[in-house]
Amino acid sequence: MITDIAAARAFTEGYRIGGGPVVAVVRPATLVELWRAAQACVAADCILILQAANTGLTGGSTPYGEYDRPVVVINTSRIDGIIPICEGRQVISLAGATLTKLEGVLAEFGRVPHSVIGSTCLGASVVGGICNNSGGALVNRGPAFTRHALYGRIDESGRLALVNNLGITLGDDPEQALALLDRGMLAPERIADDGEQASLAASYSNHVRALDEPTPARHNADSRQLFEASGCAGKIIVLAVRTKTFPAPRQVMTFLLASNSAADFAQLRRRVLGTFRHLPISAEYLHRDAAALAASHGNDICLAVKYLGARRMPALFAVKRWFDRAFAPIDAAPSERLLQAIGKMAPHPLPASIRPIVSAYQHLLLLTVADEGIEEARRQFMSAPVGSMVVHSCSPDEAAALQRLRFATAGATVRIAALAGKAGPLVAIDCALPRSRRDWQVVLSPKLADQVLMRADYGHFLCHVFHLDFVLKPGVDAKLFESDLLEQLDSEGIVCPAEHNFGHHYRAPENVVSFYRTLDPTNTLNPGIGQTSRSRNWL
Repeated sequence: MITDIAAARAFTEGYRIGGGPVVAVVRPATLVELWRAAQACVAADCILILQAANTGLTGGSTPYGEYDRPVVVINTSRIDGIIPICEGRQVISLAGATLTKLEGVLAEFGRVPHSVIGSTCLGASVVGGICNNSGGALVNRGPAFTRHALYGRIDESGRLALVNNLGITLGDDPEQALALLDRGMLAPERIADDGEQASLAASYSNHVRALDEPTPARHNADSRQLFEASGCAGKIIVLAVRTKTFPAPRQVMTFLLASNSAADFAQLRRRVLGTFRHLPISAEYLHRDAAALAASHGNDICLAVKYLGARRMPALFAVKRWFDRAFAPIDAAPSERLLQAIGKMAPHPLPASIRPIVSAYQHLLLLTVADEGIEEARRQFMSAPVGSMVVHSCSPDEAAALQRLRFATAGATVRIAALAGKAGPLVAIDCALPRSRRDWQVVLSPKLADQVLMRADYGHFLCHVFHLDFVLKPGVDAKLFESDLLEQLDSEGIVCPAEHNFGHHYRAPENVVSFYRTLDPTNTLNPGIGQTSRSRNWL
């Protein structure tokens, strides 16, 4: 248990937004300890905020401002057990299990998890992805989702009850059931094989191909992906989830596609989704300006991932937080200055062979394909080029460097806003465009554009999900800018958020609020999420 304010800051402050007072941070090592801690907090009439990796971008896993009851944060990162079942076709992930660890466990079975994009480098948890319907980069799997979860729910009378919908027989006693999972010993006869309930992948590949539909392929307010733990945003205490796994590809190839024409990219999207038999693994978009910002202000992240690996990133971020706390009295952003200096001294994050393409073309796409899809993509690009688009077949080293640069983009704008003396605040938007939209670039009104100092656009192109980061000019009112921007996006049929969930950043629509209230009728768990009521019983 942590009660020291400075030591607790690593768990009470978010990556981009979030922060507020707590009476304690509790770090249980087992599900049984987590259950007992939750019982004690409920008995003491405390607000509970559950978090695992605390890598959220919208403040949804930390306190935010003031509340009407004492707040306790329960961090689950020590509860990182993973139990493969059904010969590795599915897994049980405990509350703090990370995607990085899951990748390692599944490698023995020749399989991969649902999500494998940059969040794995930050130590994001499996449960966190489910709770936020995280989308990630994978084109043919859709948002993180399962109907199988084990969770604690606080009912209308304020009683904490264990709900077992894992499809696994665990018995009626909560602590005995949780102890079984803590030990990781599940006899096969306890397990019902019901894999299609553990993923949306079976239907998403057709859904994303529906190019004439006027709605987004995915977004956080989609009622189809809200079920118990899935999309719950911390309104129940998720102890374990059961998710589907996927066969690992035998061979992978990345193409770097580049053009100065947005119309070329629109044509490419419709061709790939409309005619390719084999959907790509991913299609990561980078605007040239975003790539340049990531290279200049995210090179240290590229270096860390390249030489230390994804598994060590959570530990590095912990050291970074300690460094910031230690030097806070003399510098507001000491680690950012140090890491930026290291990045400046290091070589460019991209190999010289692809730097001319990245700097010469406004629009860049990292299209990754697998197995039979490799030859199909190569044949399509060679037999019928798309407009003036350049196609470069990447070597493994080039592909890895480009993916690292893509991972570093989000942190680059955070650093610029923190360090640049002439920069204003950062506004980061996560949005989903209608599948039918051909004019995919988001063009700001002249009034909004005049307030922007720097801009970075990146995202998951085939899913039409984009992340728009704006570093504003000094003196610009960030809240007013964001409000006007969201109004413009809404008028164009663009939905926010797409995959980062509402947190304390976005106002949740009525269907989502109703879902939250059903899960948590006393408003004890993560109150205020989605800019809802913070008060007891939703008053």
